[in-house]
Amino acid sequence: MANYINITLDTIAPSGVSILVNGDADKVTSTAAVLSIGCTDESTDGYQMKIWGTADAPTEADAIWETYRTSKNVTLASGDGLKTVYVKVRDDVWNESSAVSDSVTLYEKVPAISSFSVGNSRISLTSGKDCAVGAFYADEKINAAKLMIVQNVNAPHDSPSNIAIPTTNGSDIHDDNYSVSASDAVLEFNGEVDSVIGINYTIRAADIVAVAPGDGIKIIKAFVRSAATGSWSV
Repeated sequence: MANYINITLDTIAPSGVSILVNGDADKVTSTAAVLSIGCTDESTDGYQMKIWGTADAPTEADAIWETYRTSKNVTLASGDGLKTVYVKVRDDVWNESSAVSDSVTLYEKVPAISSFSVGNSRISLTSGKDCAVGAFYADEKINAAKLMIVQNVNAPHDSPSNIAIPTTNGSDIHDDNYSVSASDAVLEFNGEVDSVIGINYTIRAADIVAVAPGDGIKIIKAFVRSAATGSWSV
């Protein structure tokens, strides 16, 4: 019978520990986030990790050790602002790495249309009655806006059933200062507009007929994109 044993001494902590929130994004618009966690050790068998700076574990004292893995879904603390998430990794004999972190700015708020007016909501193809003219405002600084014909008032900006309104017959969209205006063949533009500046529009009946023929109500919806987050209004 053997009269000896082998004991391996390991005092070295895991190396190359890293963390990224949503692939190293600078900003996010949802508290739901995905962490990418790394460790350069050749083997991570038996390793554990501790994560904090989230809604479930605001501080390290709130966090628990769990099985190490390279990806984890977490919930960030609510409220706009900078969020920093931390991770530590320990090996199978509990040598702990230093804490590493990644930060991201959360913008939960999406832009909205604060007012939307039209001077004449009944139009025809007859000159003098052939266009609807009005204006709308965003509730924050934007860098894009568009008007579309939608099938449902709750349709998002990228719904496949939305219909772009052409500018072929004189439909137009621009801000009060004409610093931005329709730059394509449809009623949309890209350019920064402050919330205090109105976005004016003209919708010609002939342009509606070109893409959505047939008498009846046409739902025209305004969409704006936040200059801060890139999120579209809903």
